[in-house]
Amino acid sequence: MHTKAKLSIITLLLISTAASAQAASSQPPAKGSTYRDTAHITEIRILTQRVNQPQQICNQVPGAPAQAKAQPKHPYGGAVIGGVAGGLIGHTAGEGSGKDAATAGGAVIGAMVGEHMQKQAAAAQAQAQAPTMVTQCYYVDSWVERQSGAIVTYTWHGRTMTETLPYVPTFHAGDDVQLSVTTALGGHA
Repeated sequence: MHTKAKLSIITLLLISTAASAQAASSQPPAKGSTYRDTAHITEIRILTQRVNQPQQICNQVPGAPAQAKAQPKHPYGGAVIGGVAGGLIGHTAGEGSGKDAATAGGAVIGAMVGEHMQKQAAAAQAQAQAPTMVTQCYYVDSWVERQSGAIVTYTWHGRTMTETLPYVPTFHAGDDVQLSVTTALGGHA
């Protein structure tokens, strides 16, 4: 500017108002004073920024089966117990020289039945252990546009000026708004 007095705009007020005759005073303000005046809004450009708001997605999925009972260390337990039981039954059922053959046959048949029963019990136990459902979660990106401020262009006493605001104003292009104006001395031109 080529004048000794330099005007600096301090801030745009949020108040949108019609121009009044009192605000447009024709007397120059005193140096170092603050006064209100009216400006005409010619353009407002809303500033936006992309922000990531991750969304959590959770699903129920089959997990590990319930803790199984410990399997016997010796998978032949059923066969051994069945063999002993079959041998005893064969021994008591047999007579004379056939007693030894009945004991041996009873032991073999008992061992086979015992082994079969043990395998069936193990299969039934494995079937009863249905998998448990567990919650599995993950995040997906969700980008959104957010309004972060505005660039406001206005005219004031025939001059076009621009201000960047850190918020979105409530006034619109075409509105007249009040300014808070402070006068200060400038340097030599």
